[in-house]
Amino acid sequence: MVVTGAAVVPGSSVKPCPLRAPLVVTIVGLPCRGKSLASHKVARHLSWRGESAKVFTVEENATNETLREISLFFKEGNNVAIIDGMHLTRASRQTVATFCADSVFHQLLIEFTCNEKCLEENITDTVRFYRNLDQSTDWECRFREGNERHTPAFEPCAPTEGPLITVNNSEDPMFHSVTARGVRGSTQTAILGVLASPVIRQQTFYFSRHGESEYNVLGRIGGDADLSPRGMKYAERLARQLGGPGSAPDSPRPKVIWTSELRRTIHTVQNIPGPRAAIKDLNEINAGICEGLTYEEIQERFPQEFAWRDQDKFKYRYPHGESYLDLLQRVDSVVQALLTNTDVLVVSHQAVLRCIMAYFKGVKPDDVPYINVPLHTLLVVRSYGYDFVVETVPLKVECVDTYRIQPKNCSTTRTTADALVTVPAHFDAPLSQQMSTIS
Repeated sequence: MVVTGAAVVPGSSVKPCPLRAPLVVTIVGLPCRGKSLASHKVARHLSWRGESAKVFTVEENATNETLREISLFFKEGNNVAIIDGMHLTRASRQTVATFCADSVFHQLLIEFTCNEKCLEENITDTVRFYRNLDQSTDWECRFREGNERHTPAFEPCAPTEGPLITVNNSEDPMFHSVTARGVRGSTQTAILGVLASPVIRQQTFYFSRHGESEYNVLGRIGGDADLSPRGMKYAERLARQLGGPGSAPDSPRPKVIWTSELRRTIHTVQNIPGPRAAIKDLNEINAGICEGLTYEEIQERFPQEFAWRDQDKFKYRYPHGESYLDLLQRVDSVVQALLTNTDVLVVSHQAVLRCIMAYFKGVKPDDVPYINVPLHTLLVVRSYGYDFVVETVPLKVECVDTYRIQPKNCSTTRTTADALVTVPAHFDAPLSQQMSTIS
């Protein structure tokens, strides 16, 4: 049986719905070609963008049990299943194709290859990772023998097998290449976009909000306020932590620094050495008609808007402003650029960093607005296999707390007291005595 681009059995008039049918992604390739790293990168990106994606790991080929698990996964309302295995033969891939055709699911094949240099680097990196988990196994021997054993059985994907993305994997963008046939729809196109960038194995990123601003002290949102005296102190501490004046010889030094276009982020990094860029996409969420107001003033002037935002903080859009959903789409380019680099320092704002950290923490979109990203804290993100580990480093400079949880009463008829119950404490006027808190 020949499988067409839509993976439909011959003579059948039933085709997957182009907008709603689930997608099964079959990963193809010999061992140590970067398949698992890329599979989890794709799943992480799709989940971050609001899809329901999951990686199903198999030793070699998808089994009947795997396909049953995928069917159940889709029945629960999820929509992207990635089978991370080898699927080296056309027969093994045909099993998945028939399953997709019978169930009226979309199918996409992704075949991974790489040159000898990349293969050696992948083996070395994979051995290092597994040795940390189990030192009693000769992982290098195991991976090399497995590669030799499976190579004779490998049958490259044919164009007639279905929609196909072929990835020649490399950390070097000059050698990394991607080709595609029959790719269609927004999800498959998004996967193609993710795979177009090389997967960097070892990465470290540094994230921080700006130092405390004059608006933070007053409880005002948005605007282009400058740093408070305590915010200036934080800028000094951050520089000392990251290779600036007073830093230790072995302190980390970012290769590049990205800030928003606003003064409070630019001034936070002014003493940190390294090339820098002010990026519009890192600007704080646009609060529209609420820019520069306190939560108390928003409740007084726009009580319905305040309640609507509490009801659905992710999708709520400030009048003439943005929502977290808008912001998530805006910072997509920043995240994609980060993933092709390492040792990058990003100094931005609370809402923006919530959206970025959601990618590394695997947080679902609806929970993004409640990620706690405190002031005067450095967040260090390191890759760990195909996952990321986040280290929180408080730099111990006193500041206000801007974190606000969702109140229990989000009704448009609630009292002012109920609306403001979770609003963080702030001051009615700038405090000159802040200077006395600086040590």
